[in-house]
Amino acid sequence: MAQPSPFGDDQDRLLDEASAVVKEQAFYLKRAIDSDSTREALKHASNMICELRTSLLSPKNYYELYMQVFQEMQHLHGYFCDPGRHGRKMVDLYESVQHAGNILPRLYLLATVGSAYIKSKEAPAKEILKDVGELCKGVQHPLRGLFLRYYVSQMMKDKVPDVGSGYEGEGGDMDDAFDAIFSNFMESNRLWVRIQSQGPLRDKSKREKERHDLRVLVGANLVRLSQLDGMSLEYYTNQALPKILDHIISVKDTMSQQYFFESMIQVFGDEFHLNTLEQLLTAYAKAQPTVDMKPIVVALMTRLANYLTESEGGKDMLAGTDVFSLFRTHLNHILERALTPAATGGGAPAAPASPDLGPCLEIQAAFMSFTNSLYPGKVHYVDLILGSTVDMLRRHAVGGDLGGSAQRVADLLACPIKTLSMAVLEMEHYPLLLDFLDFSMRKQVALSFVNGITEDNHPLTNLDAVNSLFKFITPLITDMRDTPGNYYASDPENFVHEQQCVAKLAHQIRCEDMDSCLQMVTAMRGFFGQGGPQRMTHTLPAAFHAAMSLIPRLRALDARRAEGEEDLPVPAVTPKKVFQFMHKTVSAFQTHAPEVAIQLWLVAAGAANIADSGSPGVFDQICYEFLTQAIMCFEEELSETVKQFAAVHTIVGTLTQITCLNQENYDAVSEKITLHAAKLLKKPMQCRAVAACSHLYWCSSRRDGRRVLECLQKCLKVTDAHVQSDASSVGLWVEMLDKYVYYCDHDVEEVQITFIQSLLNLCQEHISYAEKDPSSAEDAKKAKAHWNQTVACLRDLKASPESSAKFAGLDLP
Repeated sequence: MAQPSPFGDDQDRLLDEASAVVKEQAFYLKRAIDSDSTREALKHASNMICELRTSLLSPKNYYELYMQVFQEMQHLHGYFCDPGRHGRKMVDLYESVQHAGNILPRLYLLATVGSAYIKSKEAPAKEILKDVGELCKGVQHPLRGLFLRYYVSQMMKDKVPDVGSGYEGEGGDMDDAFDAIFSNFMESNRLWVRIQSQGPLRDKSKREKERHDLRVLVGANLVRLSQLDGMSLEYYTNQALPKILDHIISVKDTMSQQYFFESMIQVFGDEFHLNTLEQLLTAYAKAQPTVDMKPIVVALMTRLANYLTESEGGKDMLAGTDVFSLFRTHLNHILERALTPAATGGGAPAAPASPDLGPCLEIQAAFMSFTNSLYPGKVHYVDLILGSTVDMLRRHAVGGDLGGSAQRVADLLACPIKTLSMAVLEMEHYPLLLDFLDFSMRKQVALSFVNGITEDNHPLTNLDAVNSLFKFITPLITDMRDTPGNYYASDPENFVHEQQCVAKLAHQIRCEDMDSCLQMVTAMRGFFGQGGPQRMTHTLPAAFHAAMSLIPRLRALDARRAEGEEDLPVPAVTPKKVFQFMHKTVSAFQTHAPEVAIQLWLVAAGAANIADSGSPGVFDQICYEFLTQAIMCFEEELSETVKQFAAVHTIVGTLTQITCLNQENYDAVSEKITLHAAKLLKKPMQCRAVAACSHLYWCSSRRDGRRVLECLQKCLKVTDAHVQSDASSVGLWVEMLDKYVYYCDHDVEEVQITFIQSLLNLCQEHISYAEKDPSSAEDAKKAKAHWNQTVACLRDLKASPESSAKFAGLDLP
């Protein structure tokens, strides 16, 4: 059930009534001013101000009413500033307004006249400011007194004896200007704090909101202090800051301290903060335990970091000041105070419970960023921050339970990765802090580390770095005691992405020494091999390619030595050792991912073929071995027809580019893959696969038109038998026609023009038949469009000077 408002439910009506009175009295006030009637003007101004005596309006509505009164009072102030109109001495006017019957109108009028009195310089500004300030203590109602103080600050903001102002000298000095504003600030703060104790306890949260809305009335005094021309660094350090901080600490109110600590960071200059850092941090440590120090400390560090990094010669200002040590020392006290529960009187002690570590961890993360921006590369400083965080968690994370703070610990661990990269592996406390996290969080940090290395293109230059790195990212590369049982199945796409990120590390190896490079790749393969079949299929191919990239580098070294550069080092690793590494790597996972394995066997064969081109006869047997392994993987591991069909095309595509094999070995591989193509279960796939195999006999390594024709004739037999039973496959005839045209154009003598002519007629017959069958009409339409394209191509070939002789005897429809 909603609680009734302490100000009643008719706020709009009350505000309208008060506004009506203000407007009415303002009208008479202006008429009195126009007629230069001081007495009438004071009377109507007093009547108007009397509306501010109400206790019925909420702070929000009271502020609206106040602004109406304030705007109208400016007319009266202008009148008082013109002695020629009212014809009275300012001292007489100043005394006369103090005869007002009610204290609130009296003091508003006093402030108004006092402002004009100071402007006239008929009396020292310091005396008027002090008098008005003392008399305003007569209003102790929190809301009315606060707005009165705000009115005084508005009317006197440009009337203080500031350095360089017209009121300095006889009117006072910088001390008087500061005292006037600071006294008003203190009294305003006390009134603001007292609002919290007004009304029943059940309305506490509502009063806190109202106080929050009114905070600017008090903060305006701090803003004015920062704007004083006499507020030099020396004056701020020795005079202003100690008094301000003493007052803030003495008023033991959480909202007050929270707001003023934040406001001071914003209103005073960065240079001031830098030179008074120890005073500020000492005051922060004395704040109420309930003050949320996170936004305060983070804002201070952010401003200082921006100031020191962006201003010219900013970091030179740190000479002689150990900012890191200052923050570290005081932050430890601040965090410990925030995490230590307050004493709770007598009775049995309560069971220990973990405090909210989140804000403290966020402060540590901000301190980390601050340190990295000011002291880039200072690994020791970062390790100290991590060490203090470890100590904090050991003391306050009951049972090691981080609750909802685990993500913040992960964020803290990710912070130095961006700037220090591999250097974090040298830290003593980094792994200790990492141990507080569960598997998913450790994995997240490890992934951040991996991404940091690859995105920044950080090189891996030695074996120790690789070993340290992979031990650190263990949650990504192997199962651990707390790895969830459904880890792979719960989010397969994310799992694949993680493994792909890990695989990229293989390409970060940067080293001139070939032996070291292979050692690093070998170490990576060992770590990848611990991940089980789910991981290996994604990570081992990267190690394979990283090793293969060494082969052209080794050959280039050999070539340079052959040209006379005898001083080049001779690595222990050779291309053959690299090929052995590649062989072992693919063998490790081909049972689990045969399609990937076949591709890698063929890539290896291509690499051996290229290597043999520079050293004929050296790598031909290695190439043959890789091709043989690809065929064996095809035979033993692939059982699905669709995968077999795709693998046939992949093997054929690679084999047609191989030139290093002798005829016997080439024919052995070609015949095996052609035989497997002819055994595919689905006839259309069988036909297309055998047609693809025909290219094995008309390529760089082999020119055997007889075998080409045998393959094509085999395809025609399969096509004829299949289309007789399934007219929807009529397009196979046109595909076979294309093959015959291709080989005829490429000078295969066994493929004669008469064959093409016969196929043209057969295609027409079968397409016409299929068009009449409703079940195959759509496929026949596609086949006819294909056939028309082929006929158009034949016309072009027949008309071309280069090929017209080959196709001259062709009779096209």
